[in-house]
Amino acid sequence: MSDLKKTADIASKLITELHDITDELTIKKATLKYWHEMKKAVSDGNFGRCRTAFRKAILSAFPDRETATPGYYFTNSGKGQVERFEHLSLWYATANEERWNVTGEDARKQYFGGLPELPKSEVTEDKSTVETKPETKPEVITAVEPTPALTLESMQIEALQLDTDTQQKVQDALDYSGMSLADFIQKACTIYATTLTGKAKQFDSDLSGVTTQELLSAKYRTHPGRAREMVKRAIQAIKIHNSEIVSETGDRWHINQTAIQSLTGSKPQTVKEILTDYQDDIDSHNATHELTPYLNRKADKRKIEDVIDVAALVPNGIE
Repeated sequence: MSDLKKTADIASKLITELHDITDELTIKKATLKYWHEMKKAVSDGNFGRCRTAFRKAILSAFPDRETATPGYYFTNSGKGQVERFEHLSLWYATANEERWNVTGEDARKQYFGGLPELPKSEVTEDKSTVETKPETKPEVITAVEPTPALTLESMQIEALQLDTDTQQKVQDALDYSGMSLADFIQKACTIYATTLTGKAKQFDSDLSGVTTQELLSAKYRTHPGRAREMVKRAIQAIKIHNSEIVSETGDRWHINQTAIQSLTGSKPQTVKEILTDYQDDIDSHNATHELTPYLNRKADKRKIEDVIDVAALVPNGIE
């Protein structure tokens, strides 16, 4: 039997047991009993999917209500922050074990941000009592559905409005790490901000002062400005070789994308885009020495990277 089928069967037993039950402690006891049964029955790898299926089965059997109903609790968490009343079993059917110890409306209000306690009469009055005391109706209407103050500490994962897959990944990460959602968000912000600012500093940094030997090393392999700096130096190295090192046309090299790519190790598309900024200079050099792409096919199979040493010819940056 698949894990999802096991989950469906266990959820069905819970739903049957909760039929006509409105007492919160009874709902809590039954929900946690079958929650633990489900967790033991399924594999760790499928627990996230099964947990979602378990909650969906409860929601299907006990849909949200628009008005206060015995056996339900007020919430506005989740995508859209729609105010509604959810069945109490959904409060306990969660991997967030802190919520298992939060029982009762007063405790939930404190959990969501320490909102003031509602007058007892407003919470316990049934519909018939309210109808016989019309003068208290406005008070009930304005106070029975408070909007909890949202803070980082009181925030639930649903408030992030993530897609289903991402929310599941975050929940799994919380379960694995034991971190609170607030700590997780702060940590994620720190890491992402550090990464972005680090890349920005790299992109803005001037590599003209870095030696060619260093630029060719693994240290600068992923630097965003490395390709452009190496293309400039590779062009200069070929020009020096053609003008100062050799005198025969057959020993010279045509400056083009393939040649520059071989000398720099950069991606073809990257080299192509950068070369457009130097095309006039390249065309002038190739024309001066009457160079064509065919010249780069040497009879002795020489490769440009074996002949031209960029680090030796252009050891430092170009002004």
